[in-house]
Amino acid sequence: MNICILKENKSNEFRTPLIPADIKLLKKKYPKYNFYIEPSKNRIFSDSLFYQSGCKKYTSQNIDLFLSVKEVSTRIIKTNQNFMMFSHTVKGQAYNMPLLKKILKNDCSLIDYELLKDKKRNRLIGFGYFAGIMGAFLTIKKHLKINSSSKYPYKIDELISILSKKDLKNLRILITGEGSVSKGVQFLLKKIGIKEKKNLKINKSSSYFKVLSPSEYYKRLDKRFSFKDLNNGIGDYKSIFPKYFNEYNIFLSCHYWDSRFPKLFELNEVDKNFFQTIGDITCDINGSIPSTSKSTTLKKPYYKFRNTDIMAVDNLPSALPEESSRHFSKVLTSLLPSILNSLNKESIEEFYISKKGYLNFRYINLLKNLI
Repeated sequence: MNICILKENKSNEFRTPLIPADIKLLKKKYPKYNFYIEPSKNRIFSDSLFYQSGCKKYTSQNIDLFLSVKEVSTRIIKTNQNFMMFSHTVKGQAYNMPLLKKILKNDCSLIDYELLKDKKRNRLIGFGYFAGIMGAFLTIKKHLKINSSSKYPYKIDELISILSKKDLKNLRILITGEGSVSKGVQFLLKKIGIKEKKNLKINKSSSYFKVLSPSEYYKRLDKRFSFKDLNNGIGDYKSIFPKYFNEYNIFLSCHYWDSRFPKLFELNEVDKNFFQTIGDITCDINGSIPSTSKSTTLKKPYYKFRNTDIMAVDNLPSALPEESSRHFSKVLTSLLPSILNSLNKESIEEFYISKKGYLNFRYINLLKNLI
């Protein structure tokens, strides 16, 4: 079984799906696994470390599974290949439909990390926690006008040290989402001494954060709110989010959203009480946050929407590449054997968007985006 780690397509991407130490462990446990890497100068772990772990240089060998973190270039897709990545296609994202079309046309299989879930429908693998940490850092950094160098990569302790040296008064931070992204945000805030609003005595200079559950920013018109119904597109919902504009000066978006849900607000609802700074960590372009009209990069993380600073970096964990890659690789190492065993089965598991050129019936709704 031949597995290849591809060079990332984006210049500011430093992560790797597997680290050398875990490849060494996999080779020891599964002697028939052969690992290859496409050389890269950006990857946080050097090529030499991969070679020392038993990897070989990829040139044109037959590969059973290609691994990458982000989307691959359509140029490299040949026939009858298997790819595993964050493809950003399952919501029908228009900018990646050419990728899915090429996958299907060339009878390829596409596995998306986002679709690997446990029996309770929780995601098994991801970088969300690190996105939360880095997104909170960049947003607060902009809000406080901190001019620290934008050198990458960072370590988490460095982020905490930079913020801890600053005056952190009067930061009123609103957070949507309760998953791993939100947990990463809350970790950083607590580490720099910002407490949750629960049972906190508030004065004018207090800094605090509040985490909203969906029932606190969405209202069901028949007053029978159900998160399960919301996720399944059942019932009529409206946003009550604008009522928070006046109290909070920073908003950190960490919640899941798709087009069946209402937007959090409309542009015509933005007034003088709107947030001073928004960190759209989930970065759904023209999604739940209408002011997010484009994504940004680590080199240029911000843009202005009227009087509000927007942070919408779409690969935040890449700024913490060593720590995030170690975490991701540990989980992927445990999942990889069953994924490899599934490649030649006739069944089409949930984590496949396509298998051997066939679109997974679970995602048949994507057909309208492929026309």
